[in-house]
Amino acid sequence: MLPATLSFRSPMPLRASAAFAALVALAACSPAEPYRAPVADAARTASFDAAASAPSVSTDAPPDHWWRLYDDPALDALIRDALAQNRDLAVALAHVQRARAVAGEAEAERLPSTQATFGVDYGKHTDDQIVAAARNSGTDGSAPTRFGWSPGFELSWEVDLWGRVRDLVDAAHADAEAQQAAADAMRVTVAAETASAYARACAYGARIDVAQRSLEVATRIAALTARQQALGLVASMDSARARAFADDTRATLPTLEGERRAALYELAVLTGHEPADVPASAAQCRVPPSLAQPFPLGDGAALLRRRPDLREAERNLAAAHARAGAAQAALYPSIVLGGSVNWLSTTGNPASLGDRYAIAWGVGPLISWRFPNLAASRAQLGAARADDSAARASFDADVLRALRETEQALARYGAAWRERDALREARAEHARAFMLAEREFRAGALDSLGVLDAERSLVAVDASLAQSAQRVALDQVAVFKALGGGWQP
Repeated sequence: MLPATLSFRSPMPLRASAAFAALVALAACSPAEPYRAPVADAARTASFDAAASAPSVSTDAPPDHWWRLYDDPALDALIRDALAQNRDLAVALAHVQRARAVAGEAEAERLPSTQATFGVDYGKHTDDQIVAAARNSGTDGSAPTRFGWSPGFELSWEVDLWGRVRDLVDAAHADAEAQQAAADAMRVTVAAETASAYARACAYGARIDVAQRSLEVATRIAALTARQQALGLVASMDSARARAFADDTRATLPTLEGERRAALYELAVLTGHEPADVPASAAQCRVPPSLAQPFPLGDGAALLRRRPDLREAERNLAAAHARAGAAQAALYPSIVLGGSVNWLSTTGNPASLGDRYAIAWGVGPLISWRFPNLAASRAQLGAARADDSAARASFDADVLRALRETEQALARYGAAWRERDALREARAEHARAFMLAEREFRAGALDSLGVLDAERSLVAVDASLAQSAQRVALDQVAVFKALGGGWQP
């Protein structure tokens, strides 16, 4: 029967023991410089210049779940479903699980590597034939055929003298953390795209309502102009213009309906459903979401903490730095402590496995070094350091890109907000002008052309105002996305 535990005992002089202890104490002493996270001064001191031109902006930090600022239960439910059922997000989470498994595999390199074997064969064995030849010298004899057992056990452990294993473990963990940051960035994208699709669906619903009201007005004016023509009060050209304007207004409806359906289909897929399975809450929405309080913006330092893509870039940099350290450790000798025990029994009786004469064992270090030809190792180190430099430059570029996206989103949001305010004032004046023109037309003090012009102006400003409200809603979502919120659980 195999023993339950295995142990190696070998006489070792005191000096050798001390040397071995010192060798182990030196383990994980990497010759590479320790990793230091980069400091992005550009983001840390950023004050967001575009915020000065954006109205209703506060310096408060934006909440993690920014969509709740809209106080829209339908939007909250849609984003909750998207974060739970979106297929792209499921893929990102699977990548996180794989990266963590790879990190666990790398972590296992810190421990001794063990392997147990057990072999069984049937036939003539070398040692039996030697014994048979010695016993039957000069006679016609041969070794018998029988079963043979050969269990074995091997153990090896790399002394991490230069920190190679430690650096590889650090790189694997940094990769896993980078994948987690990428999944968090996907959560930000999914939340923002869901809010954008919902805002578009609602905004196109509002624009459809505006177009339908405009069509009703245009149709009524066309009918009135036709009656005036029948009485000989207006020319046929004026009646044709009124009918053409009604047809132009009617022609905008199919495009708006198509865009609205497209937004609803996108919203269904974002929430993990088939395109035809349109959320009822979004299908009934006719008013785009809008903030009822000042826009919380925060500062550049908070932006660095929030945006997961910057965290991903920093973790990629840490992984590249660790791999450069592992490549530098490859320039030095590696030491692997190992031992093995093997039994061989051909007596046909498994009980003979405990026979001390059938045991072969060994224990000792294995030193390997590519010296003197270190060209390949130096080339690998150069490539790893180049990857480290590229990762550092990529981090700096990502920080600048994050600042640019935030500034651009704020600039567009401020412009859209001011445009909407101006259109609201213009709409009030156009509505008053159209009311006066229609009153004067009924009284006979104004011809139909003047009414038609006033009507066209009112319809045009109504359409522009609805479109401006859509831009404001989408630009708000773009700012929230640039600020990096929404990934927190």
